[in-house]
Amino acid sequence: MLIPKILYGILLGLFISVPASQALAGLYGFTEGTPLTPDEKILDMPFPPANIPNYRSLMRDNIEMLIGYAQARKPDFQIILHEGADILYKGLWEYNLSGYKNARGEGEDKSDPSFLSGKDVKLPKEYQLGSHLDNPFFKKINAIIFNDLYCSPRKLDKDLLKTNIRLGAISHCPSVEAYDQAVMLSVKENLLFYGFLNFSTAFGYIANQPIINENARNIFSVKDASNITFLLDNSRYKTRGELIRDVRQSNYDIVVIDPIFHDGSIFTQEEVDSMKFKKSGPKRLIIAQQNITEAFTKDYYWQEDWNKHLPSWIKRASLSSKDAFITEYWQEEWKKIISQYFRGIVLSRYDGVFLTGINNHQYFESLTPLE
Repeated sequence: MLIPKILYGILLGLFISVPASQALAGLYGFTEGTPLTPDEKILDMPFPPANIPNYRSLMRDNIEMLIGYAQARKPDFQIILHEGADILYKGLWEYNLSGYKNARGEGEDKSDPSFLSGKDVKLPKEYQLGSHLDNPFFKKINAIIFNDLYCSPRKLDKDLLKTNIRLGAISHCPSVEAYDQAVMLSVKENLLFYGFLNFSTAFGYIANQPIINENARNIFSVKDASNITFLLDNSRYKTRGELIRDVRQSNYDIVVIDPIFHDGSIFTQEEVDSMKFKKSGPKRLIIAQQNITEAFTKDYYWQEDWNKHLPSWIKRASLSSKDAFITEYWQEEWKKIISQYFRGIVLSRYDGVFLTGINNHQYFESLTPLE
């Protein structure tokens, strides 16, 4: 059945009607999709590829494209990445890619095919984080939210704490004690923190949640914020009005939501504006989530014939969602789709965007490993 493309009155229907969607599905790292098959885990290349795309650079290009559109219309539009710190600057993978291309004989210096050595390499300055702090792309990112910095062995790259990018963490904690410890560490390191003990209540409730560092300040940017919540699974609400009521009754500095309600309707400009103030009165940020690398079967752009024959730029089932597919995100057809979706977010008066799906560059890199 073809998904109806019913235009809404707002802004010539920049968001198009979609059936109920699994909002939480796109949050990489906290949901399960289709894992790698045994064949995908075993490299079986009869000969090395002549060209390996720079998947990180292609991801940066897409994000810059979206940022350029947003900031030309709203200079203070906030850009929050979900993961993706490794695309902010040229690191080991891109250094190894350069070595691979040199070794393939592209007319460059072949003296250092570093990917072959298998040893720790002292990266040239241009591939280190410190050399990119003045990079225009680096400066356009307002915040990065990491999975499980706390309540797990994962540790934060301390160099990131020296940048102007605001950092945050989403953590699944195994116990109340672990949660309390994570809260203390996040406060000590000045990170925005969203933690939970039970997956069944994560990302779907805002009422009665404890707020860390509650305050009465006006919040105009992510840097001003002391707390954040993610209301990405709106399936528990019967109407948009009920969700809006709960948001308005809270005092969070930042609320991240799915811009499409589970019944396929959108939050109008007026509804978005109505959520921009805390219960206590001061301004806060309302941020929309967008996955920029995965095509969802329940979204408006999904075409009926794709159920029989996927476009060539759709590569495999999502690793983190049961109803999505990983795309070759650098292809023009997909870039047009995410541009239209992003345009709707900007013109619907959200304060910013929470870009997810960024880690999918690692899937493509795993097909042609250099490390």
